[in-house]
Amino acid sequence: MDGPGTITWDEFLENAERFVEMSSEISDRWELRGNKDVPGEAYIVHQERQYICSNSNLNDYSTPENNDSADDFDFVLKEDPFEATCPIEKPLVTEHHVLWSMSYSVPILYFNGWKSDFPGINPISAEEAQSLVRNGEVKYKDLSQAIHPILGTPFLHLHPCMSHELLQITSNSKNKIVSWLSTVAPAALNLKLRPEYCQLTM
Repeated sequence: MDGPGTITWDEFLENAERFVEMSSEISDRWELRGNKDVPGEAYIVHQERQYICSNSNLNDYSTPENNDSADDFDFVLKEDPFEATCPIEKPLVTEHHVLWSMSYSVPILYFNGWKSDFPGINPISAEEAQSLVRNGEVKYKDLSQAIHPILGTPFLHLHPCMSHELLQITSNSKNKIVSWLSTVAPAALNLKLRPEYCQLTM
């Protein structure tokens, strides 16, 4: 499928290679994996380990609601600069894969999160992943579990149904992967995209 709101395999691969080159320059740990000679068989990957308080839950990543009575207890809520913010932390490993969809001719985002030191142990559910999105909203509304088309293992993914529209809006971008990913990243375990990548779009 070609035309407005799509990206060809060759264009995807070129965008991905430039993306990974920039990642290497800024030490952001994105990698290009798979077979570049076969359409749809190569993809870019990013894995990150972060830590959360052991007495917290995943919802703590979401933006907290305003508390109207907070001002009344300002003296209690002020943080001590010399006190550790969290005495005990637990790991959270996240992994994001950007693939090319042969059916839709658009990029597609697969991702996973594990409440563990190691990938594959204690995975995050689709419901937990959605709770991490700011205000609990996923723009795509289609966050679900699916089998990774290359690895054949369960991943969470954002259905590419809205990607055509996003690619049309950013049709003048010199790197469609960056423009698209900067829009969908918050819906995928709050993936952060470094601002340096924006240079690739101009």
